[in-house]
Amino acid sequence: MGGHDAVDGTLVMCPQDDPGWLELIRRSPVATAFHHPAWSAVVSATYGYPGFVLVQRTGTGRVVGGLPVIEVANPLGRRRLVSLPFTDHCPAVLDEGTDEARFAEAVARWRRGRGESTMEVRSDLKAEGAHPQAAGVRHLLTLEPDPAVLFRRLDRNQIRRRVRRSRELGVEAVLSHSLDELGAFYELHCGTRRRQGVPVQPRRFIENLWREVIEPRLGFVVTARLGGRPIATALFLAWNRTLIYKYSASVPALWNLGANFLVQWTAIEWACENGYSTYDLGRTDPGHESLRAFKAGWGAREIPLVYTRIGGQVARLGRGRASAALRHVIRRSPTAVCRALGEVLYRYAA
Repeated sequence: MGGHDAVDGTLVMCPQDDPGWLELIRRSPVATAFHHPAWSAVVSATYGYPGFVLVQRTGTGRVVGGLPVIEVANPLGRRRLVSLPFTDHCPAVLDEGTDEARFAEAVARWRRGRGESTMEVRSDLKAEGAHPQAAGVRHLLTLEPDPAVLFRRLDRNQIRRRVRRSRELGVEAVLSHSLDELGAFYELHCGTRRRQGVPVQPRRFIENLWREVIEPRLGFVVTARLGGRPIATALFLAWNRTLIYKYSASVPALWNLGANFLVQWTAIEWACENGYSTYDLGRTDPGHESLRAFKAGWGAREIPLVYTRIGGQVARLGRGRASAALRHVIRRSPTAVCRALGEVLYRYAA
């Protein structure tokens, strides 16, 4: 580029609903629902964390690169910047022809100029002073316009037979954007997080997610019921032709009914029929081999997930003794304890 349309080497902060940023993410194939202002709005509304977008413009003002950022704090009040909290993968969004290395260096310069101690990007961003860290894997499934074609591609015994059997046993899965499903989702979600031994998100986080994402149709929930009883559920983000699997929960005593598989297929079928090209099954942490096998069973390709820390000390992505002790307490306590710990601790898990 040249003249007035040359790319500026500096980055500027702008609001998350900046028209230039919105235009960029709408035309970019890599932008997902995490880049949409609605996700940042959920985090900010729940915890009061301020957010913005770092954008790169041409001389004519056209936004050709951007990275959404939220400022979070630890229990001692120490700030850090994250792009983005509570996301599995959130790369910078760049126009075709925009130099990725130059953008990454601009991010590093901006951090140094602001005097920010630490910045974490939920993708691989190569820049001076950047520390890449392995963060697990993610699974991506390429979708088909005709769901029947994709269904025939799935493993006969592991997937197709379980979906069919679930229906034969009377399980019904319904896709919804209604607030009426929030209660059933959250009850199952709390039970699942307790069983996993991890704090559950505060109910207001889920309520904000419903208001900002689900009801505006930037996502949906699928709930499977047997005789009217909710037995499995999952929450998905859906925007810009990418479907993202975010949260799921179920009744373990009824896993043999295959409701989890029916929930997944209901979402995938919807995505195929509505022109979506990719299903992102999200992040799987090291050691979660059963979840990893479940995702791989859908025929998704596995991709190493790398996060980048710019400045500060390199964080250790591990569980540690404190996490193990917390899991022990939660698993042996009533669900109310899981919720109470979530109110106190979940904001620091960003």
